[in-house]
Amino acid sequence: MENWRKSIVEVLRECNGESNLEEIYEKIKPSIPNLDIAWKAGTRSTLEINSSDSEAWNRKHDLFGNIEKGSGVWKLRTNYYRNEILDPNTNFYFLTTGKKKHGDINYEKYTWNVHQNNKLKTGDIFIYRVSQKNSFNNQFYFFGAGKIGTIYAANAESKPDFKEGDVFANIIKPIEFENSIFQGELKPSDLDHEGKNWERYFQNYGIDEISLDKFLFILNKGTNKDIKFDPEENEIQIETRKKIFEHDYKVPNSRVTAKSRGIYQRIFREKIILPNYEYRCAITGIKTKSCLTAAHILKWADYEEYRLDPQNGICLSKLVDICFERNLIYIDDTYRVNLRDEIKKDEMLYKALFKYEGIKIHLPNQKSLYPNKKFLEIHKNKIG
Repeated sequence: MENWRKSIVEVLRECNGESNLEEIYEKIKPSIPNLDIAWKAGTRSTLEINSSDSEAWNRKHDLFGNIEKGSGVWKLRTNYYRNEILDPNTNFYFLTTGKKKHGDINYEKYTWNVHQNNKLKTGDIFIYRVSQKNSFNNQFYFFGAGKIGTIYAANAESKPDFKEGDVFANIIKPIEFENSIFQGELKPSDLDHEGKNWERYFQNYGIDEISLDKFLFILNKGTNKDIKFDPEENEIQIETRKKIFEHDYKVPNSRVTAKSRGIYQRIFREKIILPNYEYRCAITGIKTKSCLTAAHILKWADYEEYRLDPQNGICLSKLVDICFERNLIYIDDTYRVNLRDEIKKDEMLYKALFKYEGIKIHLPNQKSLYPNKKFLEIHKNKIG
């Protein structure tokens, strides 16, 4: 099925991104070994289970779109980079980043050595990946994409640990994923890896060439299929990732508008706090994402220097968040839950929350991401 899917992707790419079933049949026929009488049904089935436009969608790969239901015309689902994807000269990669000593600047510059990889070229497009070793939660993850621009030879001035053969490329057309994709959300088989785990999958000096179907799988999973590119939002997302990497959590009031505040707070929820807490309320354990929010310990309005600080947020379900914001609940310096007497005056509210009193909250995997105890103390003492 994986080879069939890959073949259909390449056929549609060859057909400038879309084609009718009869043409797909004609072009895919030579690539299918051991044809049987059901090969056309197999082709249709592959299109349908890999398309969110179909009731048969397997809810994993979303690679194809149906131009009009019942028309028999199918297209490659290219949320972004359509021109590059349809260019037969474009190759596709996973690029691993996250090591400061390499001198990479996400969305601006990528460095490598041509003696280790001499295939990556101007015009190729890629998915950014952070390795498990360099991840904040011990899971590798994909977080954005870009296009290789002009490639330059590096030197000792531009790269402190310069070696002969080092080059760097400007990154153009960068996009930050709406949803980072973590290791725990994927199975090796999703990327056609035969192993039971990810061992030996990423191993080519941080540059792994991939097929178009794998590129589209990650790109479309990380973006919205009805994406409307917003330059301001993308710029803020890229800026925020850089700030967090540099431990600069301040969002000055001069940068805040009604629109940008919503973007910053969505990033804080979606890309910082919820992943840190493994998409789970730290108190109740609720895991339904739509019921979760990122609670600021120190209020956004009052502390601009800590607005993006991972230690200034806790993943809470919405009822608990309201109680925490109103200081009906506080968390002490041992990370245990405390209920104010006011909660006990409301029989139904107390009934919903009493069992959590005194429990230790669920904490992130890394101690450096635990809630800041000084922040918790300020919150505890700020009544009303």
